[in-house]
Amino acid sequence: MTPGSGQSAPRSIQIVAFCETATVLLARGGQFVLIGDAHHHDSINSHFWHLKDHLNDNPDCHLELVYSEELAHLVYAAADLLVVPSMFEPCGLAPLIAMRYGTVPVVRATGGMIDTVFDRDHSGRPPAERNGYVFHHTDDRAIESALSRALRLWSDRPGEFRELAANCMRADYSWARPGQEYLDIYEYIRHK
Repeated sequence: MTPGSGQSAPRSIQIVAFCETATVLLARGGQFVLIGDAHHHDSINSHFWHLKDHLNDNPDCHLELVYSEELAHLVYAAADLLVVPSMFEPCGLAPLIAMRYGTVPVVRATGGMIDTVFDRDHSGRPPAERNGYVFHHTDDRAIESALSRALRLWSDRPGEFRELAANCMRADYSWARPGQEYLDIYEYIRHK
């Protein structure tokens, strides 16, 4: 995809969101790790390299600009939060994987994440089903608000943060329940 194509503006917003995330976390004494590559998007890749050069000397920040599944799982397991500011996200697989490790997702409300991440403070779901933080807009204030709420819970009420992480681990997005529902339907039809 070329920089002038239809998705370059949304992708640029994602870059700004990653920069904002890094800035907020580092300013509050947190750590920031970015894993992945954008080798198919030259402009995005150059932005990430610029960000890496800018933050390279910060011991609380690491940008690994190549994707490794093994490294991603190690980071999921070690992280407290996973930030996914995607403009488009058909599945939302990263938050699903991270939640299995007890990593609390902070996501933009899009794609599959709408169906799997339920805001701790604003969801209509029962508290035991709330498992992260959701923001809806693409501006800095939106991501900073969701991230600030997550960081505040982590620092001010660690017991409640651990319970939120436990909610993540209890969430079941496997095929076990839907698969059984399909089997039940087939059995019903077969005996009809």
